[in-house]
Amino acid sequence: MSFRQKEKLQYALLLIPGCLLYGIFNLLPLIGTLVLSFFDWPGIGPATFVGFDNFTKLLTDAYMSDQLWNAFQQTFVFFAICISIFLGLGTTFALLLSWNTAGKSAYKLLFFMPYPLAAVAVAFLGQLIVDVRGPINQLMMHWDLISAPLMFLGEADTALPTIALFQSWQKLGFSIMLILSAILGVRADLLEAAVLDGASRWQCIRHVVFPVLAPAFVLITILTLVDVFNNAEYVLILMGPDAGPYYSTDILGTFQYRTAFGTSGGSGTADLGMAAAIGMVISVLILPATIYLALRNMRNR
Repeated sequence: MSFRQKEKLQYALLLIPGCLLYGIFNLLPLIGTLVLSFFDWPGIGPATFVGFDNFTKLLTDAYMSDQLWNAFQQTFVFFAICISIFLGLGTTFALLLSWNTAGKSAYKLLFFMPYPLAAVAVAFLGQLIVDVRGPINQLMMHWDLISAPLMFLGEADTALPTIALFQSWQKLGFSIMLILSAILGVRADLLEAAVLDGASRWQCIRHVVFPVLAPAFVLITILTLVDVFNNAEYVLILMGPDAGPYYSTDILGTFQYRTAFGTSGGSGTADLGMAAAIGMVISVLILPATIYLALRNMRNR
């Protein structure tokens, strides 16, 4: 065996543990979910094979299809709010932190402090802030912006955006970190050349910095897409599995949870097979967008 072949073999052996762990904790659950989606199983007792009936019922049954469509629409709204904050405010504060801006330490503390906290802590802290006796309502009434306290989590129009703001506040620090790392990786000679050519600060940002930030933007978009479409912890913590008021905060994660465990807002009986089918639908919704963004990022590089 030649030296190069031995080297390749060593690399392959080093990859084996990682591939095994990935297969055990990612591929096997995915395969298990796919298999379970073809069964009717309440979680206890034998499972009954039903073929594609779960998918057919999910897409054609009036009750299930209405809930699926409602959850999908609200998940997309949730994603739109989060990604707008992550890219908009994330870029703004990353640029501020990359310059010698007054109050840089305060910005770091404000946006990085909630990131390591548990979602439960952030959710209840946010609930206290927007409470009818909380600081937001008190300030708005003091400034005569409102005549009576607003129930941000009690109104159908404001509950979902409020929860999205809570989640965005907790995870904004991670987006700032990724974007700031990309900004600090911009070659100084490119900026110097742009300045010598008479470019303003905004022109330097637009034509030199932003193209370098594109990979970070794509990564943040993919991570946010996967997180929002698969995660429902904030809604479950604050509104419960019924995603009130009147399903106005129902997203795909809560719809799947309610179907799996048969809570009061669902069919009333646990149906893990149908929940697995919902999980596969979520995967089908996420996968094309993720692949498209990844391929576009590779082409841009």
